[in-house]
Amino acid sequence: MKLTFFSALAASLTLVAARAVARDAPHGQIIEPVAGAHIAPGATFNFTYQGSGDYCRSSYAYSVWLITDMPTSFAPVDVFSAGHFFGRYDYPNYPAVPYPKNPAPPQLTMPDFSVSPGGFGPSQTATNKTVQLAVLEEWAGCEIDGPLGVSMSLTYIPVVYNATSS
Repeated sequence: MKLTFFSALAASLTLVAARAVARDAPHGQIIEPVAGAHIAPGATFNFTYQGSGDYCRSSYAYSVWLITDMPTSFAPVDVFSAGHFFGRYDYPNYPAVPYPKNPAPPQLTMPDFSVSPGGFGPSQTATNKTVQLAVLEEWAGCEIDGPLGVSMSLTYIPVVYNATSS
């Protein structure tokens, strides 16, 4: 009888631990595309972001960028970084954003830098260039000693722009 009780207790604790691990999965991850994906200029690619919204954590919005030149510092400078802005999207989560007005599309389109953006902006070319698909997310938690205002988290993955080889 004791062995059965302890076996049942061990099984229950294992289940509770598995649920705790699943709930505590890392927040703010780019699920698609995968790191190292080769994406051609003008091609559409699947985009999925797992935001920070969870119990005691509200996610508000996130911005998606393609960073072609990483910043070297956070100091004021004429050219902080370079790339392309895909947009700012709502992350659906309760109670912060139960009905998102601007959810992210399921696919994004890789910019074609060989086409001039207009004005004085020239066309540019690059092949096999590793760039970063980045997400800057705005969120807040229920910690009373947290930072003033909403928190911002940054995540990014490398993708290959205009790959000509595997």
